[in-house]
Amino acid sequence: MNTLKKTAGLLGSLCMALTSTVTSAQTLYQNETGTHDGYYYSFWKDSGDASFTLQPGGRYQSQWNSSTNNWVGGKGWNPGGRKVVNYEGYYGVNSSQNSYLALYGWTRNPLIEFYIIESYGSYDPSSCSGGTNYGTFQSDGATYRMRRCQRVQQPSIEGTQTFYQYFSVREPIKGYGNVNGTITTGNHFDAWASVGLNLGSFDYMVMASEGYQSTGSSDITVSEGTSSGGGPSSGGGSGGPSSTDIVVNARGAAGGEHINLLINGNVVADWTLTTSMAAYVYTGSAAGDVQVQYDNDVSGADVILDSVYVNGETREAESMEYNTATYGNGECGGGSYSETMHCNGVIGFGDTGACFSNNCAAPVSDPITVRAEGVNGDEHINLIVGGNVVADWTLATGMNDYSYTGGASGDVQVEYDNDATGRDVILDYVLVNGEIRQAEDMEYNTATYGNGECGGGSYSETMHCSGVIGFGDSDACFSNSCN
Repeated sequence: MNTLKKTAGLLGSLCMALTSTVTSAQTLYQNETGTHDGYYYSFWKDSGDASFTLQPGGRYQSQWNSSTNNWVGGKGWNPGGRKVVNYEGYYGVNSSQNSYLALYGWTRNPLIEFYIIESYGSYDPSSCSGGTNYGTFQSDGATYRMRRCQRVQQPSIEGTQTFYQYFSVREPIKGYGNVNGTITTGNHFDAWASVGLNLGSFDYMVMASEGYQSTGSSDITVSEGTSSGGGPSSGGGSGGPSSTDIVVNARGAAGGEHINLLINGNVVADWTLTTSMAAYVYTGSAAGDVQVQYDNDVSGADVILDSVYVNGETREAESMEYNTATYGNGECGGGSYSETMHCNGVIGFGDTGACFSNNCAAPVSDPITVRAEGVNGDEHINLIVGGNVVADWTLATGMNDYSYTGGASGDVQVEYDNDATGRDVILDYVLVNGEIRQAEDMEYNTATYGNGECGGGSYSETMHCSGVIGFGDSDACFSNSCN
């Protein structure tokens, strides 16, 4: 995106901020920032006919055409920060239009411009010359790619400065038309910090639409959700069992650490951890409060509890307030919002039937079958559904079917993770939701070698490198012939 022009306009608009307490619709044709019905808003364009309509609550509408060189606008908060951001509505572009839908904001000290990209059209906003990639992480049931770019002596909210831009780019993107989703901003801030990308004190943060020399429209409503943490309930009241398998993602610091999965106060599964992060799956139908308990603490041992996948959504341990296992303020149980369990105790993840993200999918009704073979015979693949590893297999040299029947839902990916000389995976297809999705029909592919690099090719059934091929959502139907 043309962030140079955009940030220049935002500078000017900040100087003439208006505050509005009127909750009726109001259409803007000129650059403006302020508050409207409890939400901060920002609208800027450098030319043309783009318009921005403030609707009640967190809703806004926009329209633009190619007469506008560059425009951006959205509703959100000032200051921004650690929030569970829910959004829904209509994103009216297609892959030929230069546009994006993203959570966008700034911090000071250090001065950082940040983006959490949910969808884009013909241009990836993180595509900058000389940028640095920092790998991927999982949040809200999706994979995000991290990247940093630098702007040298360019306009910012503090005048002309040199500053960094931080990006999280959703893979695969949400797409176009009717959209909805959840962004747990703390997960992104923590992932950036884990690779040395630190933020400062927050300025504004909005769920933004942008267009650059393009045509489109948007009708987006943004709201703030709540943490999915919670303690045990009194009695056995429950919203029902999880619609999917429950997957606990964890590892031990020393190896040998033991955890229990408790539902409604009863141990329904238990595992002894290794030092590698792994997915531990419970396939029963127990209902009630979900807790993970660490019960054999000794010197040098800790549990790193990444997340629990339940009812079709990922609930991150660091988002949970109910925590008796983290050491803080001089005692066990004195801390919370942490994935490290230093002491015997529990972290609570809410009810099996709850949906904190407003994006809980119904389980797929059929098994997911991966048809694949290894060239050498010791290639290893993972089936990832909704951002979680739900099954894994070591391949034979002949083509075979590998099936998963647990009922997890969300984005489906097959990951090859032990590439070495002489090894390749031949991935024929994935059978999901009653239809065959051929690997050679899939554009999202980071495992095929092409154009001189791993991930440089797509539309291929050969996985030359460690990476993934994406097969779309578990409940999608691309063939119009699903069960």
